[in-house]
Amino acid sequence: MRLKDKVCVITGSSRGLGAAFARGFAAEGATVVVTYSEQAEAAEKVAAGIGSDLVVQLDQRDRGSIKKAFAQVGDKYGRIDVLVNNAGINRTADFDKQTDEEWDEVVDVNLTGVFRCCQEVLPYISDKGRIINIGSLSGQYGGPRTPSYAAAKAGVMQLTYNVARFLAPRGICVNTLSPGVIGGDLTEKTMSPDVMKEATSLMLLKRLAKYDEMVGGAIFLASDESSYMTAQTLSINGGAWVH
Repeated sequence: MRLKDKVCVITGSSRGLGAAFARGFAAEGATVVVTYSEQAEAAEKVAAGIGSDLVVQLDQRDRGSIKKAFAQVGDKYGRIDVLVNNAGINRTADFDKQTDEEWDEVVDVNLTGVFRCCQEVLPYISDKGRIINIGSLSGQYGGPRTPSYAAAKAGVMQLTYNVARFLAPRGICVNTLSPGVIGGDLTEKTMSPDVMKEATSLMLLKRLAKYDEMVGGAIFLASDESSYMTAQTLSINGGAWVH
């Protein structure tokens, strides 16, 4: 039980990768707070499945929503031991077709939203706690059809290093978990078959990842086993070649 008694907040945990993190953390003994932006029913279902008794709304676009969410956790548990900044969106487009509105939306949620969460968790996060920011292979190799997403995720990695420096005096470890391309409904909606084939060709294992294959890395970063690891990017991408 590597996360026994740790209070863990996972943003965007009503579905997909966030829900997989919630299940994995709960199996390791964590007290998991499930959060959602819009899908309350799905979040309640995830929480019921793992025995979580706190579901909160957290919209990364709204600092007031973030403040309220963390205050709810603080009121109930008195602290946050682990924050996983997982929530994100994507708007695929070729570079010359990406609109200002799409760019602003993706950067606001995926990068500025992580910045807001890292700031607002400061009064609640425990000394020697953990912040795990979710990056992406796209942020390391630049796309191919995700200019806003790639830029935002690259920014998340650099933000991680900065926050890690700031929080090192408190013994708080801040790292990025950078998944490769994960198969699922969201991938099918945002990637054409040709782009998916191109992405798969980058990987030594020649297949897309599964959500559950990201969970072990996140548990490691959240646990005491990673006590001497901070300001790092842990890539789990099937051996994708990146520069």
